[in-house]
Amino acid sequence: ETTFTFSNSPTTGTAGSFTLILTNGGSQTVNWPGAVDWAGGSAPSLTSSGVDIITFTTLDAGTIWYGFAAGLDMS
Repeated sequence: ETTFTFSNSPTTGTAGSFTLILTNGGSQTVNWPGAVDWAGGSAPSLTSSGVDIITFTTLDAGTIWYGFAAGLDMS
C-alpha cells in the first residue's frame, strides 16, 4: 500500500504542477490525497505491469489538485 502526500504548493494565484511516473502502480493499493479532483470524477486504474504517467496541477495553494492520467500502460 502506498499513500501520497503533496506539500510545498505555490501560493494562491500561481499555477503549480508536477508529473508522477509510476511503475507497476496497479500492483498495490494507492491512496491519493483527498484534495485531488480527478478528471471524470475518479482516480484512473493504474497498470499492474507497466508505466503510468499522472499529472497534477493546482491554482489555489493546494486546496484542490486537478489530477489526470497523461498516459497509462506506457511500457
